[in-house]
Amino acid sequence: MNIAIYCGSSFGNNKIYEEQTKVLAQKLALKNLNIVYGGSLQGLMGIVSNESIRYKNVVIGVITYDLVDKEIENKNITKIYKVNTINQRKEKMEELSDAFITLPGGYGTFEEIFEVLSSTQIGYHKKPCAFYNINGYYDKLIDFLNNCVKEGFIKKDYVDMLIVSDDIDEIIERIINYKAPKNKWQN
Repeated sequence: MNIAIYCGSSFGNNKIYEEQTKVLAQKLALKNLNIVYGGSLQGLMGIVSNESIRYKNVVIGVITYDLVDKEIENKNITKIYKVNTINQRKEKMEELSDAFITLPGGYGTFEEIFEVLSSTQIGYHKKPCAFYNINGYYDKLIDFLNNCVKEGFIKKDYVDMLIVSDDIDEIIERIINYKAPKNKWQN
């Protein structure tokens, strides 16, 4: 099983993000769950890839040609795909992955997971999507999504389908046992 990891190309301001990213890499390797990620050595991306390599896990990167130099491509990973655009990068990562785990990150991380969530909602795939809620990073986002439900813009099923936890073992277990909701257009 290939797990896409969406995360920051920064480290964040609290060491807990680095520490828990290392825990994630170790736990996924112990379960033989391969990594698909953005191909960089920078920030949490570099930690997840290098820790995964350290644990002898398969690590597949997808990076755009123009980001190869800017993000400093990790040349030690198992396989790297180079593509022309960010859209191609996201498409390739989605194609290669059986599930998605989002760690703390910024706009790029949000864009990646929300595109996958939209695809789930309309039935393009039935893959599990998780938020590794390190240090409560996504608490306010989940509150916002619940407000979207309250205001009638997202169905409750599409917030309930999210796997949200600060416990990576729970996330892995829920990914393995995931059952997707009906897509938005099914009765």
